[in-house]
Amino acid sequence: MAKILEIKDLVVDYGIIRAIKGINLEVEEGTIVAILGANGAGKTTTIRTVNGIVKASEGEILFKGEKITNLDPYKLAAKGIIQSPEGRMILNGLTVEENLLVGGYSLKSEVIDGKRVSARKRTKEVLEEVFGLFPVLKERRKQQASTLSGGEQQMLSIGRALMGRPKLLLLDEPSLGLAPLIVKEIFNKIQQIKELGTTILIVEQNAYQTLKIADYVYVLELGKVKTKGSAQELLKDDQLIKAYLGETR
Repeated sequence: MAKILEIKDLVVDYGIIRAIKGINLEVEEGTIVAILGANGAGKTTTIRTVNGIVKASEGEILFKGEKITNLDPYKLAAKGIIQSPEGRMILNGLTVEENLLVGGYSLKSEVIDGKRVSARKRTKEVLEEVFGLFPVLKERRKQQASTLSGGEQQMLSIGRALMGRPKLLLLDEPSLGLAPLIVKEIFNKIQQIKELGTTILIVEQNAYQTLKIADYVYVLELGKVKTKGSAQELLKDDQLIKAYLGETR
């Protein structure tokens, strides 16, 4: 499979603190790649640097072979790199549907099967796709987004990112603050999104749930890649999980 994302010798500094210390990472098209690690390992810094929110000090990031290091987030979104952020960041004061439509602002008219489809029609089509994936959002489409449960807000955050038709979907701590049953549901939805053809880079602290759905995993420790490998291989390594991910079976 072709590489959709390449991170080469990435260094990120916060003032005098070096948060990321020369990491290398690849994401193949059509896969779920996970970045795992304890608090302070550099997971969120890495994904935010990919998304242009945090600026790299050294190294480079390539998207489909094109150098995108330190581009602004809106330029990256136009290329198809879209993030569902940590903490969900639901737009209070807007309904569920309005939140989703904000995510689809960049959709443009397209020629599909020889016919031009207007931006409005494309937005409506993508909205229905998101509602198909998250039926609860369709049920609550006219409801104020701030009144949703935590799990529903997480679905809304992911759905809003999907409205931009991402080629690479960035997920930052999608299980944060959610009950175990809801976490399982969210991860099932992430698996479905992959099966529908979207490549995913996910940052998570919930190691076991992530290893169950990921294809490949990078484990960070203090800003460096401590280990990497297929998710199925790492899932069997109790000692590694206990040592670097802080979990036991």
